[in-house]
Amino acid sequence: MKAALRDSQGLGFDWMGQWTLHKWCLLVSVTTVFLLGLTCLVFSVLTWFAAYPTAPIILITDSPALILITFSSLLLLLASLVGITGTLLNSRPILAVYVLLLFPSFISFVSVGYSTYKKANFSLDSKVSEAWNIWYSPGARTVLQGALRCCGWSGPLHGAAASGTCYTRSPLPGCHGPLVRFERDTLSSASGTVFSLVPLHLANIFVGLLCANHVTHRFGKGITPARYRLTVHDILATGSDSKQSTKQTELPVPPHPVSTGHGAFREDRKLGSHSDKFMGKSSASAISSPGGSGV
Repeated sequence: MKAALRDSQGLGFDWMGQWTLHKWCLLVSVTTVFLLGLTCLVFSVLTWFAAYPTAPIILITDSPALILITFSSLLLLLASLVGITGTLLNSRPILAVYVLLLFPSFISFVSVGYSTYKKANFSLDSKVSEAWNIWYSPGARTVLQGALRCCGWSGPLHGAAASGTCYTRSPLPGCHGPLVRFERDTLSSASGTVFSLVPLHLANIFVGLLCANHVTHRFGKGITPARYRLTVHDILATGSDSKQSTKQTELPVPPHPVSTGHGAFREDRKLGSHSDKFMGKSSASAISSPGGSGV
């Protein structure tokens, strides 16, 4: 009862000293989700804007993985914001939405690791060679040659994009070796980082499932079970029972006399007038008698 009264006060905000252990676990879990999403979003934004030297290479060679990272980071941030809102407001429906959002964010996050691992470990050389000779435009080749300081695929005479540093007799090596090594290192690092964070994300889902329904001391949803709810028949039966009990305990009450204004004073006046009339009559009879005339 005390827990229900405490949880029903205010808009859901309470002092930190009143937080349950489940709420603290939820707060830590949501914070890790937020930091993970923020880190991925910062990395993807820096890559999209080519804020570091190797960003143009990733933009050209690994754009599908970059799109997945951006989408996954947005989902993680959305889930964390919903989770923080539900945790601070003690709202179990909002926390249920937070737990549901963790599943698509987990799938998108794992898809980044799967795509990068598959590309890095299954015929990477042939994939990079095909992309260089078929899919990359001359502008993309020029960017790769400038970032990797190379010329052409295997040399200046094979698939080279003419530029100020890449020409027929350029002393620069071909881009085959540097590009394959860069792709292998980058993709392996990305897949290893993603797969190492998978247990953390699973733990966040586990914590959300267990603690979302215990964010406060209140048990259940706070709704009275159906068998204990009052119905119209119960109220009518209670009213009839109370009427019968009052009838049985009633005592006879004598009627109160009803006052009719100043009737008592009128009766006194009437008695006084009658006595005055009687005294007047007696004095008149005494004067008219023979004994009275002799006087």
